[in-house]
Order: sequence, then C-alpha cells, then structure tokens
Amino acid sequence: MRMRLVAVAALGAALAGPALSQMPETPPGKWWKRPRVVQLLKLSPEQQEKLEEIFARNRRSFVDLKAEVEKTQIDVEELVAKKDSDPKKVSAAVDALEQARMKLRKSMTMMFLEQKAVLTQQQWTLILERRDDWRRERMEDRRRGEMERHGDGPPDAAPARPSTGGRPE
Repeated sequence: MRMRLVAVAALGAALAGPALSQMPETPPGKWWKRPRVVQLLKLSPEQQEKLEEIFARNRRSFVDLKAEVEKTQIDVEELVAKKDSDPKKVSAAVDALEQARMKLRKSMTMMFLEQKAVLTQQQWTLILERRDDWRRERMEDRRRGEMERHGDGPPDAAPARPSTGGRPE
C-alpha cells in the first residue's frame, strides 16, 4: 500500500513538472510588494496598485481552484490505497486531478498575463533576465520546506524560521 502511495506521488510530480515549467517565472509571492523587486524593476506606486488589484480580483478563485486540486488529490490517494483498486476508477480520478491542476495553472497564467500588461518592456526584460534566479530560489524553498516537514536536515541545522507567507527581503 505504501508503495502505491509513493507511486501516485511520483506520478503527480512527474505530471506537474511540464505544467510548472510552462508558467512564467516571477519572484515568489506578491513580488510587486517586495522592496528588492520594486527597486530592481523600478515599479511605480501606480503599477504596484494595479498589480495588487489584479491579484485581489483573482484571489478567491485561486482558493477554490487550489481546494479542488487538494480534494481530487485525496480522491486519488484513497483509491490507490485500497487493496483492490479499480484501475478505471483510479484512471478517472487521476484525469480529474490533472484537469483541476490545469485549471489552476491556466488561471494563474492568465492573471500573470494581465499583470505583465502593467509592466514596461524594460521591466519585462528584467523579469526574463532574472527568471532562472527566481526558479532556483523556488526550488530551494521547496527543498527546504520538504526537509522541514519530514524532519530531515543536518543535525546542526538552524531552527526553521517562522513562515511569514513569503520570503523576507
């Protein structure tokens, strides 16, 4: 049973990879409020306000879409955990999970396109130039989070810093 859950988790990660790579990279969180990013991009207060308005308009739907992904993930896990899993039901549940993930990713991408329209060409170019750095930061944050959740990490590691809902500047 444990091996099935591991297989489902691996499948989910493998399927999510291509979708994640299609999403434009930006700094994590509300990047338009981070002093370092504001300074780098030279965002005006008006731009920051417009970016926040776009996010606020989309925020509730993101909550619903994320919840749908989590619920369908649970459905898949429960089906796979059964001793006599019905392959057709598992397949349908995996399809539903991928559809939920696709809806979330599409919604996030469309919001980003709307935000992109607020930026100047020079600001957009700077985002493109920094995307590899931000992708690396995201990966490091995920690895750190996984290690903290599983209690892994070096014995002399510093205690985990409290979550602030984003990366401190």
